[in-house]
Amino acid sequence: MLKSHIKKLYKNYKLKTQYKYYLNFSKYIEFNKINQIIPNKIEKIYFIIPGMFKSSGGHTSILRLGTYLSGFGYEIYYISYIDQDLNEMRNNAYSNLNNYRGTILDKSHLNNLKADIIIATLWESVYYIKNLNGYKMYFVQDYEPYFYTYGEKFLLSQKTYELGLHMVTLGEWNKFMIEKYCNPIGKMDFIEFPYEKSEYKQVERDFLQYKNKKEINLAVYVKFDEKRAPFIIQIMLKNLESNLSDDGIKLNIYYFGANKNDKFLNGTNLGKLNTEQLFNLYKKCDFGMVASLTNISLVPYEMIATNLPIIEFKEGTFKYFFNEKSAILTSFDYKELYNKIKYYLENPIKIVTMQKTALNYLNNLSWQKSSQQFKKILETII
Repeated sequence: MLKSHIKKLYKNYKLKTQYKYYLNFSKYIEFNKINQIIPNKIEKIYFIIPGMFKSSGGHTSILRLGTYLSGFGYEIYYISYIDQDLNEMRNNAYSNLNNYRGTILDKSHLNNLKADIIIATLWESVYYIKNLNGYKMYFVQDYEPYFYTYGEKFLLSQKTYELGLHMVTLGEWNKFMIEKYCNPIGKMDFIEFPYEKSEYKQVERDFLQYKNKKEINLAVYVKFDEKRAPFIIQIMLKNLESNLSDDGIKLNIYYFGANKNDKFLNGTNLGKLNTEQLFNLYKKCDFGMVASLTNISLVPYEMIATNLPIIEFKEGTFKYFFNEKSAILTSFDYKELYNKIKYYLENPIKIVTMQKTALNYLNNLSWQKSSQQFKKILETII
């Protein structure tokens, strides 16, 4: 009886929360195409953000881009379209990027801004900025309809690509997906998906000694979000752990990226880690594992930058960003993963070749370069 009552209360609470969300958001939902007005000059740029939260790769990327644009002479602002304490946002921004440049503002400034360029950063923010003054752009970091099951939010997010904003996608995969599944009418460019070279140094590893290993440390990036395959990964690794144990090899699994109190089937949950903690984990481990099922995350870049061999999924987007020979690509079949791990352990020279391929590609990337690409896009507007 008590359990049933609690479930009912939770269901009612969830429904009320959803009603409140849509009733508030419906005031901004319009599907008419925007009328772009070309600015005479570009000085003030406003990023419209969904608050500012710690350990968020998306928020950190916005801060990095804004910081470099500030260095190019633009006046940069970050304005939240959700209610969040201003000091909390500033503290979280400092935690994500302690040298960020630009001014963080709360929601109260949203309707009074005087901008040359307004940049949406999440599908919801597109609706919030449609009727504001300024040339409207959209920094697309992922194909966001895939965040949801097919339904209201899927369609509302998909529609934002068809409203006439000037889109700049992070990586070419997003552009490919928008052109394949939507009818974009505005300009669309892309910048290369970069990483910050200064934060992760290459670690010297003797891959030829992998053949003699009786203990393997594996760093696994997991969030309880379907695009990161959190449940399949755990089941695969539980089976892999058992199979390697039969071969006399101990597998130590270190999950990171989820909340510290989240429960896992096996391994150690390290929770959310800062840059220094991540670097120490990568140094300690022999392999890294990430599921980039939608747009790739920064984590594979960071791992490769430390010369850590990575495991990715064939079903994901890794191959849109790296040569396929830059990682151990597997399906969701744990037997395939087991066979590939065994193959690379028995043929470590293949790991040497794999890492050379990955690092050669990575050496051509940087936030400096990608921000320069964004700057050139801005210069084409006027």
